[in-house]
Amino acid sequence: MSAKTTMGLDEHMISIVYLIFGVAAVSGGAFGGTLADKFGSTRIIPIFIVIYAAMIFATSYSTSFLPLFMIVLALWGLMSWSVTPAMQSYLMTADPDTADMQISISNSALHFGIAFGSFIGGITIDRAGVEINSFVGGLFVVLALATMSISLMQKGKKKEVNTF
Repeated sequence: MSAKTTMGLDEHMISIVYLIFGVAAVSGGAFGGTLADKFGSTRIIPIFIVIYAAMIFATSYSTSFLPLFMIVLALWGLMSWSVTPAMQSYLMTADPDTADMQISISNSALHFGIAFGSFIGGITIDRAGVEINSFVGGLFVVLALATMSISLMQKGKKKEVNTF
């Protein structure tokens, strides 16, 4: 099913939806970078990821009311690209000597994630329908948040060990 079928949108409205998502996503870079500079990337990244996951999960529930769907979609776009500059800032400060390599690997992982997510999303839509796709995508974001949390906890334990 398409947005035309599930939401009753015509081609012009679908174009407007994509435009709003695109503007929000492009704005996310400036938004994320500004907040990371102001508050620190380690504080901002988890907040962005939680909001991002919430918006992905909310997508399926917001499709029956177009104004709400547009807000959810704009926040989804904004948050999805807000993480990147904050992550790059974190990587630059974590180890400045290897920052170029870390950012390169991070960007490669980002693009692999987009491709893998598209692959999984296509399979999900084909086998289970478009309605479930946002839940599957949201689970991947929750998995990323859990992985980040484990990594930060391990980093904290290393600091405790190194203080003796």
